[in-house]
Amino acid sequence: MNLKYASDLPYPEITVCENLQEAKMLLPSYAGTVSELTSILSYAFQSYISQGKPELRACLEGIARCEMYHHELLGVTITKLGGFPVMGARSYWNGSFVNYTIDPKKFLQQNILAEENAIRNYERTILNLSSPQVKTLLERIILDEQVHIEDFHELLKTL
Repeated sequence: MNLKYASDLPYPEITVCENLQEAKMLLPSYAGTVSELTSILSYAFQSYISQGKPELRACLEGIARCEMYHHELLGVTITKLGGFPVMGARSYWNGSFVNYTIDPKKFLQQNILAEENAIRNYERTILNLSSPQVKTLLERIILDEQVHIEDFHELLKTL
């Protein structure tokens, strides 16, 4: 099985002018209900309960690390845009957003849906942004989310 966790393409350098409205548009993907923060903690939980399945655990840890990098990129971009990267978009983030499903087959299927939702959210955000660099960043993150979907599909085949 060839699990990858991320695209090979580089991430863009972000140098933007202050734009608080665009910073606010990134907050839901940064730390909303369907967000990088939620993905990080969902995949971390899933890796902890996958002790007897080393390939599954390694994949979940690898994808969680990739999501952590997305979280960092978004947080830095929000700050450069003049915003504050708070853990919450329209309301504060909380632990009920984490996917606590314990059946690997079910949580992998739910992870695929979550990644697809994240992609749709990024695509909608891109349509409303004016900054080409921020759009490019989100397009690059989408490539990783597509890799995650492929990896989760590959893991499902082994269960």
